[in-house]
Amino acid sequence: MRISKELKQAIKQGMHAAYAEVRFDIPRRPSRWPQCFATITGFATTGKIWSDAKNKKADEKLKAFLKKLGVKAFRITGYSVKDPKHAEDGWGVALSFDDACDIGLLFKQDAIYYIINSTLFVSYCDQRRELIKVGAFAPRIISKRGR
Repeated sequence: MRISKELKQAIKQGMHAAYAEVRFDIPRRPSRWPQCFATITGFATTGKIWSDAKNKKADEKLKAFLKKLGVKAFRITGYSVKDPKHAEDGWGVALSFDDACDIGLLFKQDAIYYIINSTLFVSYCDQRRELIKVGAFAPRIISKRGR
């Protein structure tokens, strides 16, 4: 699957190459996709390793936080095409880009994915935040990958 020139450049400048390999498992797809939404996880930041229990606890805290905000969230799991067993359960939420990045920072995330009109972007959550085009979102949705 092709990735954008923007993402290739970001990887050359130090962004983790795993962001280009992402695929998504969405057990219950929304009946109507939001025009813009983010995928946010509470799992260990890219390059870090947490226990399954710590990842699960962080995911539960993120879910509770989103519920308290009053935003609808749907389960979306990002995983590596090279290693489908490496997966991060997360949440799809219709939030503004800056709000999504702020929540990502709050939950110790290096980056989030953001979807605008079926185009997938990635962005750091910190002061480097900017939408970096990855490519089309739909071809990266592959359900029942069997982890």
